[in-house]
Amino acid sequence: MAVRLIAALLLGVYAVLWVGGVTAHLLWQRTPDTVSWTAAAFLTCGAALLLLRLPGVRFWLLAAGAAGFVAELAGARLGVPFGPYSYTPVLEPQLGGVPVVMSCAWMILLVYVKSLIDLLPFSRPAAVAAGATWMMAIDFAIDPVATVALNFWRWHTPGHYYGIPWSNFAGWVAVSALLLASGIKLRIEGWWPRWIGLSVVVFFGLLAIAHHLMAAAGVALALACWHLWIVQKTAQKSIHSESACGSL
Repeated sequence: MAVRLIAALLLGVYAVLWVGGVTAHLLWQRTPDTVSWTAAAFLTCGAALLLLRLPGVRFWLLAAGAAGFVAELAGARLGVPFGPYSYTPVLEPQLGGVPVVMSCAWMILLVYVKSLIDLLPFSRPAAVAAGATWMMAIDFAIDPVATVALNFWRWHTPGHYYGIPWSNFAGWVAVSALLLASGIKLRIEGWWPRWIGLSVVVFFGLLAIAHHLMAAAGVALALACWHLWIVQKTAQKSIHSESACGSL
């Protein structure tokens, strides 16, 4: 009962932050200075919901989030594996120049992709490869918004995709593959990771539209459609299986 109540409260706060963020950028193309803390709160609420509702994979989630943070720290300090960049003061608090909330972002996206990959008939190596590619595709939608619109970080050597170097996407594939491989034996079930993850993709897609980042918005739309197709096909397969069992 207590878990459900806390989850309901977190979901309510998450929904308010989601709607508020989208509305602010569609109307004014910015987050008001007085509520700059909402970006970190939004990701923290999403990660907290997943940790609360997915106790069976909680340890993996926390470990993956910590590993993702270490990768961000290496990137910001050494330029490896994503390329040289640095964070602005927009996201606080920070540890070693990296916003602590980045660990939450890694948790949300990893468990989201893993939950959808688990619905598909992949072998384990293929699942890791597909999941890492999926993570890279999500970054094609998120990174332009985070840099151009939200000014979360800045690239020291700009590239050709909204100023983002290709090394960033290569780094995302490498880190994502390692983290997904670490939890490949786990089974992610339930709607929480799927719909929290989708809400993040749609959130950044709408912000991309607000800031006229149409390539990023197109990627977000394609990812959302792919998500819905997978869920629909899985539901249809489940219904057919139940019907077949019932007729025996």
